[in-house]
Amino acid sequence: MDSEPIHPIRNVKSLRPQQVWKWEIAIYLYLAGMGAGSFIIGVMMNWFGFSFNPSKTIVLWGYPLGVSKAVLLWGPILVAIGAPFLILDLGKKGRFLYACLNPRTSWVARGFLILSAFIIIGLFILVISILPFQSLSEGTTARLVLEIIGLLLALATAIYTGILLKSVKYVSLWNTPFLPLLFLVSALSTGSMGIILSTLGYGLFAPYGPSFSQMINTLVGTEQILILIEGLVLGLYLLFRYRAREQGESSILLLVMGEMRILFWGGIIAIGFIFPVLLEYLYSNFPDYPILLFATGLFLLVGGFFLRFGILTAGIKDQLPMHKLIEIEYNLRSSKKLFL
Repeated sequence: MDSEPIHPIRNVKSLRPQQVWKWEIAIYLYLAGMGAGSFIIGVMMNWFGFSFNPSKTIVLWGYPLGVSKAVLLWGPILVAIGAPFLILDLGKKGRFLYACLNPRTSWVARGFLILSAFIIIGLFILVISILPFQSLSEGTTARLVLEIIGLLLALATAIYTGILLKSVKYVSLWNTPFLPLLFLVSALSTGSMGIILSTLGYGLFAPYGPSFSQMINTLVGTEQILILIEGLVLGLYLLFRYRAREQGESSILLLVMGEMRILFWGGIIAIGFIFPVLLEYLYSNFPDYPILLFATGLFLLVGGFFLRFGILTAGIKDQLPMHKLIEIEYNLRSSKKLFL
């Protein structure tokens, strides 16, 4: 009696989840996205006139420092912390230099230029916001131009975190315009929550001004809208990748029903979406309990990381033509046995 043949999917290495990009890239994508998103939200809040107006300022060598501005504009620091994880994943120094010196063909090189420009401009804006530079004070044309450039670079950084994966053509799960859009919305969502947490943390050592409640309510309202948009985009992303068939479908099944289902339903859906929505609803009814907002932020930020880690690790390489031929021959043999 012939032994039962083994399905080629179990034998072909290209059908397994990719093993090239691991947790280092997930951390890089997460920190770069969150840092860029928080800078965008922080600059927008600053433009709309929200401030802390603390009654106590920090004076260094006779100069008052606008430390409260750091609560809104700390995003570039997070991006700078995340960038080395990309270098760590690339490994050898020569490989990193080669990737970064070919912007015409390498999205790693383009991203390196975008991130470098954003880190430099963003940190400069952060410094001039804290230190008393009269020529670059708020309201001046030069300051506005700098902030617009920084905002555009932050937007490019947030989108790039998705384009980097989309540029990998042999992984169907990543090769879709929905991925840069999903990572952009997630960057704004985690960024706005990061601003909320830093704002609440700032209140532990400096009193809030009269506009604090209005600012928090605006941020929470913005966060609620962003998380709903993120959920919608995630649903569309999963649906269209599943309909892509072949490895796109296999990746979704692996993520939703396979080995990674606990990460998806527990880490992404429950921790990243359900718990934050429920806790934000509770906070809207009990605003005197900021611990609810802290818990919301922790769940949402952890879920944001799981989202990137799950999408990254669930990617399955597309089959080579020979592998597809093997699978077709296997299916034909299986069908023939049914009629014998």
